[in-house]
Amino acid sequence: MKSLQLKTKLVYLLLSVACSLVLVGFVGYFNLAAMKKNVDTLYFGSLMPLGELNSINTAYHHELEASVYRWKEGHINNEELSTNITLGLEHVDQMWARYLSHYKDSRELPYIHYTQGQIDIIKRYFEEIGFLASDHTQSSRISTRKLSNNTASIHKTISNLISYESSVAAYERSILLTHHQNSIYQLGFLLGVIIVGVMGFAWRIFMQIEQQQRQLLESAQALQHLNVKLEQASYTDSLTGIFNRRYFNLVYEREYKRAVRNGKSLTFMMVDIDYFKQYNDTYGHLMGDVALKNVAHILRTSLQRPGDFVFRLGGEEFGVLLSETDCQNTRSIGEKLRFNIESLGMEHTGNKPTAILTISIGAVCVIPTEEMNNESLLHNADINLYTAKERGRNKVIFTTTL
Repeated sequence: MKSLQLKTKLVYLLLSVACSLVLVGFVGYFNLAAMKKNVDTLYFGSLMPLGELNSINTAYHHELEASVYRWKEGHINNEELSTNITLGLEHVDQMWARYLSHYKDSRELPYIHYTQGQIDIIKRYFEEIGFLASDHTQSSRISTRKLSNNTASIHKTISNLISYESSVAAYERSILLTHHQNSIYQLGFLLGVIIVGVMGFAWRIFMQIEQQQRQLLESAQALQHLNVKLEQASYTDSLTGIFNRRYFNLVYEREYKRAVRNGKSLTFMMVDIDYFKQYNDTYGHLMGDVALKNVAHILRTSLQRPGDFVFRLGGEEFGVLLSETDCQNTRSIGEKLRFNIESLGMEHTGNKPTAILTISIGAVCVIPTEEMNNESLLHNADINLYTAKERGRNKVIFTTTL
């Protein structure tokens, strides 16, 4: 029942957060839409026209007026002057058309109509210059003073329109900043209310969750501890503390496949305590267990690499698996294990040749391939162990082929 109530509260919390976020999203959307409109008005309605009007002024000065002066000085001929005037007037018409294409409110129309009239007048004037320049008898009628006055007049008219557009841009910018500031205040207020409300609601729920979570953590830690113990027990030999036959099956298959994949060597040693049945008969099973523990300890401590594994396969039989070990060094590793066990000097009167506890080892080191049978490595190690026993025990029989 408590769990159901907690879930219900969490659902309410999530719903309240979702609704609050949707509300904030709507407010933010409408404010951003309004800001976009202001930006469009500022940019497309005010700032871009400034560039077009400045381009018109530049065309009058640098394309039209400058061409007439260059013709007067003899730098260009009549045909070039006529072409420059035509191109310059076309440029002015294009820029003026682009300027008119932007949104204009009723307050701008008187300025626009007046400027349109001045542009038409100056256009006819430059067309007349082009006509007079083509007639040698009329070219003397072109007055530089009149040219300068007309150009200055249209420049003043365009500059007045630019000043007006600049003032409009400044006004639109102030509106944009006001909307932006209001949007920040609204979003900040809404977020503050949402955060306070959600935090208050969440605090009550989380206080209840904390107590249950603490109980769950304690249960989880206890369960984890038990799982670790269970896993260790499933892979560890209870007597010797080393890995058991079950874990050997998993590791052997994994390391064999890895050796095939990487083209690396793999060594397996079958280890057997010599005359262990006689040892149990002579000293009893309790001492036999001690002997098994001692042998397991020596085997484990004699191999230090992460890729070296020691297993108790059953009874007095042990297995040693070495991955990525140079086959030339494997024999010396086996001799080291045999020598370390012999060096224990544990009494074993049933072992007639030495009268101490010894081991026999059958070892095989190969670089396995896909064509090989993974059981053949174990089989050949077992054969080598049998050979070691036939040759008097306390020996290492080692091969590098299957």
